Amino acid sequence: MNKNKKILIFILAFLHLVAVEFIRGLSGDFGPYFGTGIFSYRPESLIVFVACLIMLGRFFDQAVLKDKGRVIISVCLGILLGFCSVWGQYVLYETTLFDESSKVLTAFFMSGLFSVFTIPLVSEIIGLLNKISGSLYDWSEDSDRKRRPLYFVLISLVTFITYIPLFLYVWPMNFFGDSYDELLAQLIGRRTTHHTVIHGLMLRKFYELGLKMGAPEKGMQLMTLLQMALLALSIGVFMLYVYDRGFSKKVRITLFALCVINPVNGYYAVTAEKGTMGIALALIGMTYLMRFLDALDKDEPAKNKIVSAAVFVIASSLGCLFRNNMVYALFLGGLIIALLRKGAKQKIIVFLTVLLLFGSYTAENNLLIKAEGSITADKYRETLPLPIMCLARVYILHGDEMDPALKETILAYIPENAMGEYVISISDGVKAQANEELFKQDMSTFIKIFIKCGLKYPGDYIDQFAWLTYGYWNPYDAFTMGSTTPYVVKPLPEEFADVKNTDLIPALDGLFGAVYYETGRFRIPLISWFYRCTLYVWSVIFLLVAGLVRKSRRMISLAAVPFFYLVTVFAGPLCQFRYVYFNVLTFPLILLAIAEGYGKARGNAEK
Repeated sequence: MNKNKKILIFILAFLHLVAVEFIRGLSGDFGPYFGTGIFSYRPESLIVFVACLIMLGRFFDQAVLKDKGRVIISVCLGILLGFCSVWGQYVLYETTLFDESSKVLTAFFMSGLFSVFTIPLVSEIIGLLNKISGSLYDWSEDSDRKRRPLYFVLISLVTFITYIPLFLYVWPMNFFGDSYDELLAQLIGRRTTHHTVIHGLMLRKFYELGLKMGAPEKGMQLMTLLQMALLALSIGVFMLYVYDRGFSKKVRITLFALCVINPVNGYYAVTAEKGTMGIALALIGMTYLMRFLDALDKDEPAKNKIVSAAVFVIASSLGCLFRNNMVYALFLGGLIIALLRKGAKQKIIVFLTVLLLFGSYTAENNLLIKAEGSITADKYRETLPLPIMCLARVYILHGDEMDPALKETILAYIPENAMGEYVISISDGVKAQANEELFKQDMSTFIKIFIKCGLKYPGDYIDQFAWLTYGYWNPYDAFTMGSTTPYVVKPLPEEFADVKNTDLIPALDGLFGAVYYETGRFRIPLISWFYRCTLYVWSVIFLLVAGLVRKSRRMISLAAVPFFYLVTVFAGPLCQFRYVYFNVLTFPLILLAIAEGYGKARGNAEK
């Protein structure tokens, strides 16, 4: 490496520290990143500087620069990561990025300097993938058909056992978020589609079963055990697929360890979250989708194709009953997969399979609604939280300068009292009072004024979107909206018997509190990253970008469903960790797809 290049690398690494200190300084005296000044009292500044020097030196190596695909992926994702890191700090501490032109220019400049670190970082990840791609498969041994059942049972059993200590800690179940409200609504007979019908039905039935057994917690205990078993079985199904594909023991052990070590899986295994069972079923569905695609690629017997497609449709449609937005991700992702298949015949087969999935879910959901007599009270408000919040923000900030007719139209959809409930980071207060009937009668006018205001005030729309999704894409976030919800115990009204939580292993209170429920879990090295939405969001983006650059049909296909699931989440009412649990549980699958994309798939002729 010549002298000029070394000087350039030193300058770039130093300027990166300027950006780091700048975005830390945005937090002010009370923020978690307080403290400014290059090489101040923080030893990590020197560590970051040295790491940046090393990675830049490796990135500017001729062998790396000749790999155009690696450079393109590194630059695209690195710049995006850099921008999100800086923008995230502006969102959190400055409320807006677009109120001053000087602020915008500064932010983009600092984003570029921050990318000096993130670009070579992504390149290092790709370099690691290139190194391990040759050892993904164990070509010397085929999966023993006789050992398959034992392997599946063993994986599922070990996974289930890992959940038991936490189950005893929260016995019989951790009610958190709106789980309490969901159960209460069922008990008083206020049944709507605001919560998924099937999960509310299960809560009520297991509660009633517990009453018959002498205490409601006995019924909820059975529901938790069922949930734990289903989650463990889904991981067993996925690991069996990994085993059947002939991946090496190192790969299998790594993926299984990720499933078991990740504390988030244990957290949701014992929590009354409506998405847990559905997402476990979705993992089964995704696994059999991969089996189905493999069967099509290898032209396996029709029996294999039919069985894989059937399990995919059944498991996925049932999963969507628990987490409704998943059906849109599966449908849109399925369409992309169909378009990427080779030959008209395969395209039609996959398209019809996806259509069958959508039809099955629709029929099952309608039957449940009819059987339960559930009322669809807020379909449009629940579907449009982001547009509603964008219009509310524009009205609040610019209402005085608006045309009276436009103001009147906005207030018809979002009444004045709803505007008073506006909080930039959560849409619940505003959307709850939006005019559901008017949305139902005249959606076209709402769309027109939404587009009109967006064209005039794009900065406010972007700021609103950023606040509702902040915890998903900002790598710095862990303490605000991106975390899981703590352990919650709520009493029911006096006329209903309480579900009493009992800690059956008090000796481990300190451990479980630290790892699962207290804010200190965000400071545990490595483990804390499992609690960050960004780990799962950026892994999907990485898979998609890598697939596009490498022109890999398989990588894009496996990224399609998780990506469209994120699209539905980003259009949601606020940032909550539980909304991305689908991405948490499928994280090993995404990693497998990334690693496989850099190697040769066994028996797969795709280049």
